[in-house]
Amino acid sequence: MKYAVQFGAGNIGRGFMGQLFWEIGHKIVFVEADKDLVNAINKKGRYPLKLLDAYTKKEIDLEIDNLEAIHSKDIGNITDIITKADVICTAVGEKVLKDIAPVISSGLIKRSEISGKPIDIYLCENNLHAAEILKKEVIASTPIVSRDEVEAKTGFVGMVVSRMVPAASDRFGITDSLFAVADSYHKLHYDGKARKADPLPIEGMKPVDDFEAVFDRKLYTLNLTHAALGYLGFLKGYEYVHQPFDDKELDPIIEGAMEETSAALLDKYKGSLGAKEQKEIIKDTKIRFGNPLLMDSITRVARDPLRKLGNKDRLVGSANLCLEQDIYPENIAKICGAALNYDFSKDKSAIKMQGLISSDGIEKAINEITGVDPESRFGKDVISSYKYFKRNRK
Repeated sequence: MKYAVQFGAGNIGRGFMGQLFWEIGHKIVFVEADKDLVNAINKKGRYPLKLLDAYTKKEIDLEIDNLEAIHSKDIGNITDIITKADVICTAVGEKVLKDIAPVISSGLIKRSEISGKPIDIYLCENNLHAAEILKKEVIASTPIVSRDEVEAKTGFVGMVVSRMVPAASDRFGITDSLFAVADSYHKLHYDGKARKADPLPIEGMKPVDDFEAVFDRKLYTLNLTHAALGYLGFLKGYEYVHQPFDDKELDPIIEGAMEETSAALLDKYKGSLGAKEQKEIIKDTKIRFGNPLLMDSITRVARDPLRKLGNKDRLVGSANLCLEQDIYPENIAKICGAALNYDFSKDKSAIKMQGLISSDGIEKAINEITGVDPESRFGKDVISSYKYFKRNRK
């Protein structure tokens, strides 16, 4: 029996990695903090996964089985399964990596004593430096006497996850609490230089030499476009992210932003990214994000605007990338202005952001939130866009 240890049984854990490990016949062992989720997985031993294909417009129903779950505080059993695992994966969020590092260290130490076999830890954390963060925490949790062995036999491998996994809804008539819905995207790029064990025989899982280039391509193409659909769509009163593509005012802004970042990416990463592939990615992004079957909600995609407006995140980060390459991000400025208007009442980040704008004024708040100089050309355009969308929102 081959084992895949998956830290995190949430959207990506069940909606993507669970499927990939199931397809290659590994037993999936979820390590999860939610006791109810752990109990449900162990009781049922399987879960339904519905894939919504953007190209064929068909629904694909799978039943993922051969799995179990361990609660994240069950240190003994987690340590034991790591000694037998063929692969480890995380999808827990950057802030949780520090919390899981000690038990991973414990398992790796015991593993080195029993078999000494190398193992890779793949990170699905949407952070360029996630692998470095976990490695640092794991090594810090490892006694000095075992550090060299653990470091030599463990690959901390960053991954670029581009599958969309929206919240499951009752529209499909499936009441199973473990039910997951996702688009059918099956490609998964990872940092080929970081791997220590043999590659996994997963279809579509591909090593890359310049991980930063591929990660930035995803952040400043897919994530930027997703956010643009969310914030622009919210201000027009749309419910789902596929709808803004049909809006004659919004679609040119979204298209323009993709063209701006594409030019900047190709300029910055000459030799690592190609124009033909970038064009194909943009085409695929539009088809997948425009998939009406997915019905991905605007408010899910737009959540946490303070983070997404951060200086190195998908919005302002995209603008900075363009400015560094002498490409003016006219359309990204419009999207940033729209994002600053986001005020969904159930989003704590949005409410905090609106509080800052209300108390400090948009000129001061834009610098606090994004790091953008309000007196710069880009800053002035963002403020102008903010005021335009504020006047003209639905």
